[in-house]
Amino acid sequence: MKKRILGVLFFCFLLFSFAGTAVAAEKTEYPYYITVNLTDNIVTVYEKDSAGKYTVPIKAFYCSGGESTPEGTFQTTEKYEWRALFGDVWGQYATRITGHYLFHSVPYLEKDKSTLEYDEYNKLGSTASAGCIRLCVKDVKWIYDNCPIGTTVKMYRGDVEEPLQPAPVKKINTADLERRGWDPTDPAPANPWRQGELREMAVQPSLLEGSVKAYHENNTYYLTAEDAKRMFSRLGIVLYLPAAGKVVDDEIVVSYQEAEYHLECRVKEGTVYYKLRDLAAMVGAEMTWDKEKQEIGVHYGTEQITISPAPLVREAVSFPMKIASLFLA
Repeated sequence: MKKRILGVLFFCFLLFSFAGTAVAAEKTEYPYYITVNLTDNIVTVYEKDSAGKYTVPIKAFYCSGGESTPEGTFQTTEKYEWRALFGDVWGQYATRITGHYLFHSVPYLEKDKSTLEYDEYNKLGSTASAGCIRLCVKDVKWIYDNCPIGTTVKMYRGDVEEPLQPAPVKKINTADLERRGWDPTDPAPANPWRQGELREMAVQPSLLEGSVKAYHENNTYYLTAEDAKRMFSRLGIVLYLPAAGKVVDDEIVVSYQEAEYHLECRVKEGTVYYKLRDLAAMVGAEMTWDKEKQEIGVHYGTEQITISPAPLVREAVSFPMKIASLFLA
């Protein structure tokens, strides 16, 4: 009789143990759902709506998938800060999607942040990998940091209109010996792309009264929402840019022609500054450089404006010959 009682108690213990495990599993939170469009090489991150469905797109990244990348719906299983990859190379911030297919950074020749395969980085947005999903460090680290093991990933091919348009990927100048071995988005303090600070300068767009205050950082120009709207209005383009708003990881969501874009930006003293190059790319404008006149041209259809150094720049900053790279980087 005593053995029977002990047996019943042991059974109950096992039952409650399994029940506890099930409850713990049910409590696991998966805040995001990820899709990968293997045709357009776009990763989209969704969060839940008020009904608990993953219908709200919040981020979009350009990636590089491969011809052998499988289609289907999977749950992530493992993470690695560094991971050895096929071809005797390394990837940062890897998350296993299924089998030997992972999200990871563009490959490095060594387990060293300064050995990036820069030619491969410049292929982001096109099919270029051996099968994994490559992303720039900033984007793949976001997945690594924010999407727990068990996050659902759906990969597919076909003509699918994605809800968000990713920000353009900055190309690496392969002749830049100092910086080409680093991913421009890597937050590491030693990253030479991050050495520099937002500095105020002034430029003079044609057809506008007075100079425009601009900031530049790491060879890139940023404008306030108001100044950007004034400049692009001269091209017949109406922009609705928030002067302040929800900025996450140096990105802000902007609507243009019924589409949403994640644009890189900076915040200084509470004001959002927009990257000129990304604004031009968003509206489909072309940017050119006239070396003789030292002028930037922004062209849209038959309209154009030119941007030349204001007196403040010539006197205080000695307007550099590299101004083209400052605007076009």
